[in-house]
Amino acid sequence: MRGSLEMGQQQRPKDLDEQIATLERVLQTLREEENVEVLLSTTLGYLEAEFDWRLIWIGLYDRQAHRLFGKGGMTPNGDLSFLKQRFALSPGDLLEQVVIQLRPVGVPDLRSESRAGEWRKAAQTFNIQGTTLFPLRYKDRCYGVILLGTDVWGASPKSGEKTQLAIVFGALATALYQIEKDWQRQQVKHPDESLLALISQLGELRSLDQYLQAVVEQTHEFIEPTRTNVYWFERERRYFWRRVSNREVTPGLGGPARAASGITVQDLGEFYQALGREEMVWIGESQSSLKTELTGRLMQQIRARSLLAAPIISEGELLGFLAVEASEPRIWQDNEKHYLRGVAQLVALTAPVSEMEEKIQQIEIDRDLTAGIAHAIYSDADWEATLKNTAEQLCDRLKCEYFLLLLYGEEQNRFEIVCQNLPRNRRSVPSPLNALDVADVGLLQESEPVAIENWEEDGRLSAWREVLGEAGVRSLLASTTRGKKKEGENPNLKSKIANRKSIEGLLVVGHNATRTWRRSEQELVRLVGQQLGLILHSWQQSAAIDKYQQFERSLKSGLAVLHHSPDEQSEQEISAASPTMFPELPLQKLDRNFAQHVSQTISCPLVAVITWNPGQEEGSIVATVAANPVFALNPEAVIPVRTDALIQQTLAEAGVLQQSTSQLPLATKRWLRSPGIGEILTVALRTAPEHAPAGIVVAADAPGRQWSELSVSLLSSMASQLAWWRRYLAVQSAAESQRLDLELLNWYKQRRFEEFYRTVGAGVKELGELSQSIFQSVKEQKDALKTLRYQQVLRQIGNALGSTHLLLKQEHWRLQFAQDAVPVSAWLRRSLDRTASLVKQSQVLLEVHRETAVSMPAGQTLSVRGDSIKLDLILCELLAAACRRSAVGAKIEIRSQLLGEDWLELSVSDSGACDRHLIAAFNGDSEPDILAVSSSNRSIVQNLLICQRAVRLMGGNFSIEMLENNLIVARLVLPLANS
Repeated sequence: MRGSLEMGQQQRPKDLDEQIATLERVLQTLREEENVEVLLSTTLGYLEAEFDWRLIWIGLYDRQAHRLFGKGGMTPNGDLSFLKQRFALSPGDLLEQVVIQLRPVGVPDLRSESRAGEWRKAAQTFNIQGTTLFPLRYKDRCYGVILLGTDVWGASPKSGEKTQLAIVFGALATALYQIEKDWQRQQVKHPDESLLALISQLGELRSLDQYLQAVVEQTHEFIEPTRTNVYWFERERRYFWRRVSNREVTPGLGGPARAASGITVQDLGEFYQALGREEMVWIGESQSSLKTELTGRLMQQIRARSLLAAPIISEGELLGFLAVEASEPRIWQDNEKHYLRGVAQLVALTAPVSEMEEKIQQIEIDRDLTAGIAHAIYSDADWEATLKNTAEQLCDRLKCEYFLLLLYGEEQNRFEIVCQNLPRNRRSVPSPLNALDVADVGLLQESEPVAIENWEEDGRLSAWREVLGEAGVRSLLASTTRGKKKEGENPNLKSKIANRKSIEGLLVVGHNATRTWRRSEQELVRLVGQQLGLILHSWQQSAAIDKYQQFERSLKSGLAVLHHSPDEQSEQEISAASPTMFPELPLQKLDRNFAQHVSQTISCPLVAVITWNPGQEEGSIVATVAANPVFALNPEAVIPVRTDALIQQTLAEAGVLQQSTSQLPLATKRWLRSPGIGEILTVALRTAPEHAPAGIVVAADAPGRQWSELSVSLLSSMASQLAWWRRYLAVQSAAESQRLDLELLNWYKQRRFEEFYRTVGAGVKELGELSQSIFQSVKEQKDALKTLRYQQVLRQIGNALGSTHLLLKQEHWRLQFAQDAVPVSAWLRRSLDRTASLVKQSQVLLEVHRETAVSMPAGQTLSVRGDSIKLDLILCELLAAACRRSAVGAKIEIRSQLLGEDWLELSVSDSGACDRHLIAAFNGDSEPDILAVSSSNRSIVQNLLICQRAVRLMGGNFSIEMLENNLIVARLVLPLANS
């Protein structure tokens, strides 16, 4: 306390107005000044003028180097050299604690503080004891530390002084933050200005080289590398040559034919491929987008240590790349990458214009070539001569040596060479060529040709590499002879390779050296291939006609099956299979619709859905669609799930299982024994991995059916949807059943506890009255009648407790319905006693009309079968609802009558006010929304629905109707006890 007081006395005594004026002047300077030195000197001057500290030190924080460098201050002896040193921050240091925690730290004696580092020695020199260190903080960022020391042990500023210092130091930190922000804004480069300058020069520069030179200059100025170059791609020799550089070149070597420095593609394939994929390539300090080995070779060729390259791509073709190079390791910033990519795209937009005349001439030549081929195909009967002339003209145009026209044999799954044109010193390529794998077939089915620049580096069409490599082919173009797939083309093809028929033939042109194929060359080969495809198509026309006729017959067969609409067929099946009083479950409808949909989608004559309950040993056919009787299955068949081979194989398969009937064991053929079945597809009904499959789908066709990948994929997808829908319906059904059970249980317990409360409460009240009357006079003899009544009340309470005990013990989560013989008269009497107070309160008239024409054997009474307690509560619920809706003075009638020999009808009728919508909701004409906000009307309907469910669980029925005279009648139909 003494130290604190003395510290506070260090402030020079001044008038309060003078202190405020001085503080205002300092804060105004800190807000307006933009020079760091002026800000620090102003703060230091304020501290020296307003306070008498022996030591003042201001240090600014270097965030990157994690250190504080001194900016001066005040010492007792005037020596400021120590205050201008740089102090490195280490974990555990006092200064680092202030920088990290961003809150002031007080030190009682700086001379003995072990964490003070160099300041401990300085404190001993200057005799500094009580010290406080303040952070220069703006939000969560530290800009420095201010140290204030005195020669008094444990001294620290008072609260008012701390507030004054916090204001000044906060203003200083804010000013430093603003200066830093302005400096960062000035350092940010503006690529938009440079790009706009390049765009503005498009109309001024006449040649592409001039524009490239401007691009290089702007890029070099913006990014500031060591060198900036534009490399252009030479396709035939496959290397990049330096077309434009920011450094001057020797006169006479400025054209494309000069022996300029360049980059060969052969040794840098990954670099070339990355540019072809329109990816940026960067190599800098401790980072590279390429492999380490390739990075070294590339940097050795360009003689640099850092590289940033952006591809120049026009219409899908790689023209070259724009590169900035540095002689020292450099970290490339994102804005530099974005700028370089933008400039490269500008070059790509400009480059085609300079080659427009050459392209127009080439287009005219290609047009004449394709027109001549088309004329020869339609006019010349000698197709062999036409093919030979086409091969020679196409090879001459593309400057290549190899021409192959291939015809695909679907049944043999191989390619026959129809025509080939090779160099004279080469042997003919042997025919046929081997079949391609599925991946290569998928590539060739695309509309774009497959272009292989270097077969040694490219893994495509590997099945032909050996045989064509022996003929000397090192690069090639392969294009299908069919055009793009037309819309509406039947995808349900019968080939092992999906849609293989789209490869009717192939046109292959090759070169004896590595080569890059231009987009115009690829387009020419595609067009010529489509024209030659007419010849191939004509050769296969007769065989194709037979296959199309077969396809037409199968299509007609499928249409015959679908002649009757699925809706009509399903309605007939429903009416024949199930009575109208037992409506079909949604799950059964889902299974049947699914089977019909699958049958129509994949053109399959038999689809069956087989399911079983979890843990069940046997499965059954729940839905089947058979196109004709030869595919029909026995719907009553019982299938052993655990021992059936087909089911177990299907469950073990991750996807769709394909088998023929010859592979099935005898046990499976006992239920899958239709004579028409030859090939089958099966898939398990799977949902999540943690859910056990509960069924399979079987799709079958005649022997010889080859399932297309599209059909297999569709079946797998639809089976997955069916599995999820089945699980959803099962979960929904279980949840709905549980909800209804819990609603019934809640209603029952609520009514029981209400009755319990009423009985016990009345008993306790009466016991209190009796106890007072019995014990009032000790000398007199106790009244025997009161004692008897006392015992009766105790028995009533005991009975209520016993009944409640059974409720709590036996009916935890589900009601238990007893099958008691309940006398109707006693039932009515108990119900009337329970509702007597409500009837009296409602001021209504209650009349009971009992069945008179009932002859019962001697010693027997008219009784119904059910749970006595629950029947009492249900009838009380009906009477309470009638009382609530009836007006004062209205009449409620209870009637009972026999329905045949086995049933008794008990009706409660009243003329109260009731909305017809409530009765419609009760009778199921409109489903209540369980998510809607609860209301009193909904509560009434809900209670009545609960009563209806309870009556039905006891084997009876409960209904409500409103007659034409607005009389509301609630009917209870219950089985007689002797039925």
